[in-house]
Amino acid sequence: MSYILHIDTSAENSGVAISQSGTIRASALNDQVRNHATAINTMIDSVLTDAGITVSDLNAVAVCSGPGSYTGLRIALATAKGICYAAGIPLLMHDRLKLIYLSQPSVQEGERRAIILVAREHEYFVAVYDSEGTAITAPTHMTGTELEDILNRVDNLHITTNALSETFYKPKVSFLSFDQNITIDFHFWAEFAYGEVCKKIFSDIAHVTPLYLKQVYTHK
Repeated sequence: MSYILHIDTSAENSGVAISQSGTIRASALNDQVRNHATAINTMIDSVLTDAGITVSDLNAVAVCSGPGSYTGLRIALATAKGICYAAGIPLLMHDRLKLIYLSQPSVQEGERRAIILVAREHEYFVAVYDSEGTAITAPTHMTGTELEDILNRVDNLHITTNALSETFYKPKVSFLSFDQNITIDFHFWAEFAYGEVCKKIFSDIAHVTPLYLKQVYTHK
């Protein structure tokens, strides 16, 4: 029996869940936008209570490493590290773009799937995978012009995106799936994380950092 706490603050709404051996036992989604710091610990207490366990029963913590907002990712990882250190359990770090790709319908051999998420206006988080799950374009942050260039160069392309724009309607795009609120499928994530726990694929708690991708912008 393996209990995993899942934490995701990579999108505007944070979510947490408890899974048991690959099956979701309890979950909670914060309906307040970008309220991660205020809500995250209360949500964790709630799902632990709903699952009928305590922190001492956890076997691992899985956190969505990004990409996403700089502050949101720091909140999730800091919370996850604190729990891992206190409970003496391992940490799993999972790429949001890859999790979304893996939870989508499989593409056929020779086809590609692009995951495109809005980073800020005219900027995007992008990854392109083949039918085997190999990254043709590794997760990256790019402008609209760079994205258009990628889409023009890749044939047999399926797109999953939360950015509705004429940029994506190209002759080479085979299928476009638009979802304004793309979230991680917790049921899929539970199975995926349990598989990694069984294989002992863990992250170095002391040195791991979020998958920011974009540069931090500062002002005078």
